[in-house]
Amino acid sequence: MPAFNQTQLNYRARNANSVTIMIGDIPVAFAQTVSHSFDMGTQALYGVGSAKPQEIQQLQFSPQVTLDNFALTPVGESLLEGGNDLVPLLSNNQFNINIVDGTTNATLYTYVGCTASNFAENIPTNQVITDAITFLAMDVYGSTGQSILNSNSVLNTAAAGVGTLTSGGLGL
Repeated sequence: MPAFNQTQLNYRARNANSVTIMIGDIPVAFAQTVSHSFDMGTQALYGVGSAKPQEIQQLQFSPQVTLDNFALTPVGESLLEGGNDLVPLLSNNQFNINIVDGTTNATLYTYVGCTASNFAENIPTNQVITDAITFLAMDVYGSTGQSILNSNSVLNTAAAGVGTLTSGGLGL
């Protein structure tokens, strides 16, 4: 009997069709674009006598996630879990945002302690309305579950009497 002799595709490059975005443990429905980044606050330090930097330091991490999704009608919102619009849930709440490989279910990145920073809505002529929500995060975990923003700050250094929560100490 004849056969199609089909072969399963084995992609080498990840694409958005195989990634799930989750806020907490809920997948984001109708997400269109997600941009995530972490600014490392890199600054060049200069001294008198040379135009060249004397040293370059990473002084301030600033991880963020921006989620663009369709603005839903009340009928569209009723299809979501709980029937809630995402925007009203953002005030005074903190979330972990996970970027998950949909093929292997492995978490690629976890943005920890995300707090909504900005909301914007785009209303273009003859197109679907989209909402953009930017979150600032406290940390970013990689696929191993460990912070990828490790630093040599005092909060990561185990030294006697430093970083303890005792009275009379530094209170860090």
